[in-house]
Amino acid sequence: MATLDDKLMGEKLHYYCSSSSESEGEDEDGEKLTTPAEPAAPNGSCQWDGTSCNTGPKGVIKDYQRFKQLEREKREEQKEELAKLAKKFSITCRTNAEDDKAKSEEEKLEEELAKLMDESCIQDFVQQRMQEMLLRETNQQRFGSVHVIKDCDHFLAAVDGEDKSVSVIILLHEPNSPGCLSAIKAVESLSKAYAHVKFCSVRPSLISMSTNFKVSGVPALLAYKSGQLVGNFVRMTDELGEEFATCDLESYLIEHGILNDRNLVPNVVQMESSDED
Repeated sequence: MATLDDKLMGEKLHYYCSSSSESEGEDEDGEKLTTPAEPAAPNGSCQWDGTSCNTGPKGVIKDYQRFKQLEREKREEQKEELAKLAKKFSITCRTNAEDDKAKSEEEKLEEELAKLMDESCIQDFVQQRMQEMLLRETNQQRFGSVHVIKDCDHFLAAVDGEDKSVSVIILLHEPNSPGCLSAIKAVESLSKAYAHVKFCSVRPSLISMSTNFKVSGVPALLAYKSGQLVGNFVRMTDELGEEFATCDLESYLIEHGILNDRNLVPNVVQMESSDED
């Protein structure tokens, strides 16, 4: 412990080092010996893997390019967000030029509609359609009479040998069966009124049909279109009676969709058809 004199003289005893402690740190030649420091334990995140990145000019340039790329992507995202917000909160309206264009288009449509509603335009359209119908009627095949079928081959030729647009109606009858005479007369009249429909007649005995059908199945009508059976009317006397007129058979066939109603055909077409006859 330092005395009062030591403190007054300024002697600092705590700076004193023993010779033994000094000699421990020096070797025999007076040189200090330094013990190698233990290397610090490497941190896993900073451990060197044998390669270095971003340490030279190329690495700096690469980092700069990456930085600029991120900046561009961020600016583009901001622009897209601003565009969406502007579109969301903007008030949509048309310009004066667009209004004028839309107005002119509406005026054109009104003028065209007024022309279409004109009486003369409607008459021209009706006349054009009538001419087309007349031309179609003229090009169709005309028959105007009843074709008598003699055997099975003739029956098949009458059905399959015609154009697909032609309707073929075949009457099955026997001379002494009730209702057959009225059916024959009605079919002959209808063949003249519906010249574009092919009417035929045949006796069941000539096409190898059963005896039961000959007795109880006639008069009967078979209707074909494009070679396919579209109507089969057996023993029509149950519906029309044994004596019936042409108009009765015509209404019966119109009701079942075999013939077209002549009342629905324009008068112009009927007049042209009668003139051709």
